[in-house]
Amino acid sequence: MGKRPRKNRHPDRRDSQPQLGSAAGPPANSSSCKPGRFRGWRGWLLRLSLLVLSPILFFSLLEAGLRLGSYGYPTGFFLGPDAGGTYQTNYRFGWRFFPRSLARDPHPCVLSAKPAGSIRIFVLGSSAAMGTPDPAFSFCRILEVMLREQYPGTQFEVVNAAMTAINSHAALEIARDCAAREPDLFVIYLGNNEVVGPYGPGTVFQQWSPSLRMVRLSLWVKATRVGQLLGDVVAYCRRNQGTPGSWRGMEMFLNNPVRADDSRLTAVYDNYRQNLTDVCDLARRARAGVVLSTVAVNLQDCSPLASLHRANLTPGDLAKWEATYQAGGELEASNRWQEAFAQYDAAAKLDDRFAELQFRMGQCLMQAGRLAEARDRFELARDLDVLRFRADSRINATIRKVAGEQQAAGVRLVDAERVLAESAPNSRGTAGGDLFYEHVHLTFDGNYSLARAVFDQVCAALPQLTALRKPGAVPTRQQCAEWLALTPWDDYQLAADMVDMTAKAPFTNQLNHRLRQTTARQRRDGLLRLASTPQAKVAAGRTYEAALAKAPDDWCLHQHFGRLALQWGRPDVAVEHLRIAVERLPGNGSLHNNLGNALADQGQGDAAMAQFQKALEINPDDEMAHYNLGNVLAGRRQVDAAIAHYRKALTIKPDYELAHYNLGNVLAGRGQVDEAIAHYQKALEIKPDDAEAHSNLGVVLASRGRVDEAIAHFEKALEIKPDDVTVRRNLEAARSKR
Repeated sequence: MGKRPRKNRHPDRRDSQPQLGSAAGPPANSSSCKPGRFRGWRGWLLRLSLLVLSPILFFSLLEAGLRLGSYGYPTGFFLGPDAGGTYQTNYRFGWRFFPRSLARDPHPCVLSAKPAGSIRIFVLGSSAAMGTPDPAFSFCRILEVMLREQYPGTQFEVVNAAMTAINSHAALEIARDCAAREPDLFVIYLGNNEVVGPYGPGTVFQQWSPSLRMVRLSLWVKATRVGQLLGDVVAYCRRNQGTPGSWRGMEMFLNNPVRADDSRLTAVYDNYRQNLTDVCDLARRARAGVVLSTVAVNLQDCSPLASLHRANLTPGDLAKWEATYQAGGELEASNRWQEAFAQYDAAAKLDDRFAELQFRMGQCLMQAGRLAEARDRFELARDLDVLRFRADSRINATIRKVAGEQQAAGVRLVDAERVLAESAPNSRGTAGGDLFYEHVHLTFDGNYSLARAVFDQVCAALPQLTALRKPGAVPTRQQCAEWLALTPWDDYQLAADMVDMTAKAPFTNQLNHRLRQTTARQRRDGLLRLASTPQAKVAAGRTYEAALAKAPDDWCLHQHFGRLALQWGRPDVAVEHLRIAVERLPGNGSLHNNLGNALADQGQGDAAMAQFQKALEINPDDEMAHYNLGNVLAGRRQVDAAIAHYRKALTIKPDYELAHYNLGNVLAGRGQVDEAIAHYQKALEIKPDDAEAHSNLGVVLASRGRVDEAIAHFEKALEIKPDDVTVRRNLEAARSKR
């Protein structure tokens, strides 16, 4: 055993010096004298260490405690592996970038162990890359069937890792996760949301940040449970400070204009460039190639979403500008293009910063056949649009620059902006409505054109496959549509989704919105008539069967076939295909909801409720599952339980129009008429052209003696559905009570 240190026999005389030769103890400067050990620089080093290490220790212990207590959420894009070695997308991934009530879900997918010789391609981007309005018909799905047909001996896995509303800050984090999943190639189609997405100057999601280091530090902190705890505390304290309570699409950004000369944009472009470069570096370290694409937007048929005059325009010049602009509009309405352009040009001399003015000048030049000049004006109108939802000229210039800088590292460029402008027969060199539903989201034709352009560069980036490619042309647009089962019914659904989207602000503020919306509704209704014929239904079923014969494991085909069968009153067929989809993707709550609805239509209420409960196990805040449970319970006359689930759905998603409508029905049925009226009215605020809501609101208003209001709603319902006999009968009854 070691010797014990001698104790100080005279603690009250520590400063006294021992006499020479004394046996009182060791010399004062001996290492066994504790008080002198940490004097001088050693003492300061100790204090500094304690100052640094104490918070780290506290943070580590708190982090461990929160994780042990299951507080917080996983932040990776993929979750796993599970017992079978598979990964699936994390529906909570967006919580790091958005308030939970606003976060969008990634497109669901499952990754298993990568088979030898297979090719795994990740597609990065936002909603345009994801495939809004339906990812089943996105450009990455078309690219996959092209590759599958051209290389029949090779297994391809094109993973849709794009996500609505994100920008390059989030895409970089997705790329980090994808780089660990054995990628062979990244395809990047990204740039529409750099200003309005997370940390941009036009965002509604959190505070704008010009510092890339601060953004990344913030994201690192939010990846910890301690950071999530702090975020929850801050969110609670700020719960009434203007953040939208639920997703309301682009109308959330109306109060966040950003001018083209806003000084904050410099940081946006710099950060975007660095994020793109870092994604390319991640790919290189993962030994994966990169295909980087410019971003195409609708220039010709999408007027600016919002315009502002130059800041220093005097009241007198503004009055002159408005008079000249109005004169130009009158001439344009009379098809006097050159004279209209002259008036607009005169207005531009007073103020050329008003985006809508540049767009109208482009229209006049296009009509006059001055196509190159027209394109310049359309591009300027896009760049001046103060609701910056479209990739502008500097974003695409940045993409080209990064691709050039990274060319030696194998990065390949697809100039989609140019390719799409030249691909449509009616485009005349400027991309327009043949390829886009509205401002950025591609039609099937647009997605095909993009996939076709990307395909060539993907093949070039995978030279090891050259000898495996079969002879013959790349699959046509029609072949790809058949293999992905794009039926007239799917065309109708896509058109209907986009009509609903463009019925809201900021689209309602666009030039000629009413005319375009009327045209879109007419096209939607025509597609519905076409898709609803007996012949079309039989043909659609055969199309899905043929597509599934080529790709029997495609859960997306099974899901769409199941939903189609459900719409057409074949719940038995729907259940068959939706069960397969659930087996392929068991962690996706939407599929459990789909299967539950099919089982409910078969009269299997208990089995349906089990599926809805499974969806809630996956995500307790699944508003659709609560809504569906409410429907089943309402059908069983369990009114209180049904109301509880409808209310829960509305707590999660306050603008859930169907939940308001069905809750109104249940409340009206139990005599709570005033509350039922309030929910019908709320449903109509969200979807003004809901004929059933107008009709049912008319019924309850009439029961309250509010006859004139009831008549107005019956008339509106008939305007939307002129052939509804029940509504017409109710209208006549209400008129007789006047």
